[in-house]
Amino acid sequence: MSPTEALARLRTDLGPIDHSTDTRKLRSKSRDRFAQSPVLRDLLRGRNAEIFIAPRSKQELRTAVAACARHRIPITVRGAGSGQFGQGVPLSGGAVIDVTALAGVVGWHGDRGRQLPRTVRALTGTVVADIDAAIRPSGWELRMHPSTAQQATIGGYIAGGHAGIGSCQWGILRDTGNITALEVMTVEEHPRLIELRGRDVNTVHHAYGANGIITEVELPVSPAWEWHELVISFPEFEQAARFSVDICHSDGVLKKVVSPHAHPLPQYFPDLAGLIPDGQAMVLLMAAVQSVPNVEDLVHANGGQIRYRCLEGKGSYGAPLYEFTWGHSMMHYQRRNKKLIGLLALYPQEDLYASILRVHREFGELGPLHLEMKRIDGGLSCQGSPVFEFESQEQLAAITEQLQRAGLFIANTHTPVLGASGMKPWGPKEAAFKREFDPYGLLAQGKADDVVVEDTVSTSTALPNSGWSYRLSN
Repeated sequence: MSPTEALARLRTDLGPIDHSTDTRKLRSKSRDRFAQSPVLRDLLRGRNAEIFIAPRSKQELRTAVAACARHRIPITVRGAGSGQFGQGVPLSGGAVIDVTALAGVVGWHGDRGRQLPRTVRALTGTVVADIDAAIRPSGWELRMHPSTAQQATIGGYIAGGHAGIGSCQWGILRDTGNITALEVMTVEEHPRLIELRGRDVNTVHHAYGANGIITEVELPVSPAWEWHELVISFPEFEQAARFSVDICHSDGVLKKVVSPHAHPLPQYFPDLAGLIPDGQAMVLLMAAVQSVPNVEDLVHANGGQIRYRCLEGKGSYGAPLYEFTWGHSMMHYQRRNKKLIGLLALYPQEDLYASILRVHREFGELGPLHLEMKRIDGGLSCQGSPVFEFESQEQLAAITEQLQRAGLFIANTHTPVLGASGMKPWGPKEAAFKREFDPYGLLAQGKADDVVVEDTVSTSTALPNSGWSYRLSN
């Protein structure tokens, strides 16, 4: 059967399920925010699906998936398209299945008697911020969320994300206990729904949708404190770094974001620049109201000054403060200079402060340092790199090697291929899940190590990066 015939039969099988082959829709629904990377900007442009499918229920999703399996149509599952590595781009055409209509909180699991929620469960297409909005009136919230919480779906966050707002307190998503359960649909002629719990969730987490289609997500919740946003300046970046490490080592201080930026990066945020004296470093911080006095003490001890403070989301800068951190930071930097990029370096937990200072001093001529503090594998670390102007793939390779010689571990965020990225372990367990949940190799073609698309995506985006390793690899 020719691809054209297979596509025609697929459309017949879809029946009333919303779908389209309109060129403009296919172009818009085959993109995410990959243009943030100059490596991916040209490489992924023009890679479009051949059909767009938008199921309105889990049953319609099952029908669409079964039809794709029958006719061997490749599948790329799509949420809000807020990923930055090309996770949502179809590398081999086929179908883009949009799951944003599969939305809503479907239940809480609580303690008997007191009925206190311990976890919240939502359909895959639920916007992350909507989950918090649903549970906050009862005094609870998600432990962590991406900086794109106002747009990102929970399924997309789990399938393509890694950490985010709250990781300085709770760790990264793959840390034990941060994902309670996932319901996953297989890609077969008769799709099954399979519940994953315990360490099995990490076979599907951050797999770009290659190991099954996430249909429901269950996550732990924590008390929803009154969060305050603080914009803090320090005369020198060394002081900003010392404060950032100190406050993260202060386990009794409740915080959500600790985001240091070296000069002149604060001036690259037009809405924040007026708050930070030119020449100084900046830390963006979110802390619970009861911890603010402790924050003030640590700021003073490190020679800093709180320049602005407000309730979460009430700042004069027009957006939640977390939208100036993590993945959002580079978006703001590139509005100033489209050539600016960074590398995703993980800093060693041992001698963390000394490691930060070494990179700041040794790579100062390359560019100013932006970091995000986070816990990982039970200890304190951070991620980030100097922000510099992109010149070539060869330049990225050279800087990668230099940062690794300085003791950092690099994940490649300028590739949509899991193996080239180095952030996601892919071993026998992941490969076995792939074979069981996706026996025809239709999901996320070209992005998982055991499914190869005949093109240059992997080779042209590869860097000599070490990747990341974890204490518990599965």
